[in-house]
Amino acid sequence: MKVKMVGARELKTRLGTYLREVQKGRPLVVTERGRPVAELRPLAVEPDDLETRLEQLVREGFLSRAHGTSWKPFRPIRVKSGWSGTKAVAEDREDRF
Repeated sequence: MKVKMVGARELKTRLGTYLREVQKGRPLVVTERGRPVAELRPLAVEPDDLETRLEQLVREGFLSRAHGTSWKPFRPIRVKSGWSGTKAVAEDREDRF
C-alpha cells in the first residue's frame, strides 16, 4: 500500500478528512516544507464488544454466566391490611418449611 504524504498546513485545514482515511487503515505521512516529520496510522486496538467484556468479567470472578436454568417468575407478596412485613414474609415462606 502506497503511503500518502500531506503537508502540515493541508492536514490542519482538512483534518477530519485525513483522520477518516487513517481510520480506514491508510497510513499518512505529514510533511513540513517537503520533509517528512510525522506519521499517522491507525491504532491496533482489540474490538470492545459485549461478549469480550463479559468473558473478561467471568475470568476475573466478577460475573458468572447462566447455565440454562432460568429464574422462577416473580410472585409479589400480597399484604393484608394491618399486617406487618415480617408476618407477610413468614406467611409467604410457610410452604418452604
